[in-house]
Amino acid sequence: MSKKEILFTGLGGQGIVKSGVILAEAAVLEGKHTIQTQNYGPESRGGCCRADVIISDNDICYPRVENPDIILALSQSGLDKFIKNADENTIIITDNSIDAPNKKNVRKFDIFNCTENVLKNSQAINILCLGILAALTKEINYKNIEKAICDNVPKSTINKNLDAFNAGINMVDIAI
Repeated sequence: MSKKEILFTGLGGQGIVKSGVILAEAAVLEGKHTIQTQNYGPESRGGCCRADVIISDNDICYPRVENPDIILALSQSGLDKFIKNADENTIIITDNSIDAPNKKNVRKFDIFNCTENVLKNSQAINILCLGILAALTKEINYKNIEKAICDNVPKSTINKNLDAFNAGINMVDIAI
């Protein structure tokens, strides 16, 4: 990896910003240059929000994702807003229910159903998505992401969040 730009988008309350923070902390644990920024305001109450993470082997000169290598979209409005930044090589990760453009790198998963009906924990949607992202990209060691999860969620929810992370990894392993 020389540089990866990752844009998380969704609705306020889905843990979009927390996903960015956790991924950035995991990258720091690997000794990478990392920056994480976020944009939300009234979005924290259900509107479109975003978190940017840039991970690099070298210095990072600009803190915002401009040309995403990956877009992880948990809402139609978020994907619609940021798809213009994607090129033909951008990996788009989203739920089956979201209408994604017909691009070669769209990866759809049963994210909402899994969090609601399998994990029975809709609050872990962001952590499930980190598992999907980790398994698809193989950029960050799983153990570092697990440590960052444990450092950023309430202690009483660590096991549920680690279960969600592993469920995301398994979703990719089954799909491949």
